[in-house]
Amino acid sequence: MKLLNLGPLTLFLAAMIVVGALWSPIVLASAFLFPEAFSQNITPIAQQVDLAASIFQISTMIVFSYWIYIAGLNLLASGLKDLEFSPASRIWWFFVPIASFVKPYQGMRELWNASRGTWPYDTNTNLLGIWWALWLLSALSVWITGLAFRDDISQMPLIINSFIDIAQAIVAILLIRGIAQAQNNLDGTPLIDIFA
Repeated sequence: MKLLNLGPLTLFLAAMIVVGALWSPIVLASAFLFPEAFSQNITPIAQQVDLAASIFQISTMIVFSYWIYIAGLNLLASGLKDLEFSPASRIWWFFVPIASFVKPYQGMRELWNASRGTWPYDTNTNLLGIWWALWLLSALSVWITGLAFRDDISQMPLIINSFIDIAQAIVAILLIRGIAQAQNNLDGTPLIDIFA
């Protein structure tokens, strides 16, 4: 089995992450800068806009899952056999209650370290810790800001969530780029393109 080049998929995923992170700030800025046009053109179709955002977010999650899977396959293709996580388990741990607070981080940590040739694979790095903290914070931020600003009709919850999403996007892009670049050096075999 040959290693797959994560480059094109990483670029595509990074673009999706950027669009997803900038979605709310663009909507907020539009509402602030052009209130009349926003209320006339966007407010009437707010449900459709929210649905499109949700579909895009789910699509990004699917592409990110595929990226994790391919990166995991590359570890196996390079001959690594002492891995705790399979390519698929790195994905499904995100959906296991309680364990989803720890196992996805451990799976990504192993992916990061094994791709870089760092042993043991459970060595922690700042980038991974920040990524995981922001991932959890992003997942909880809607609920937390909703409680904190329950009686407030301002846009503050969306603004707070937007800052978290932008920070998370930056770190996620650094993470996937770092893994993709490291996997270019896993062994001496030529890489084939995923989209070929």
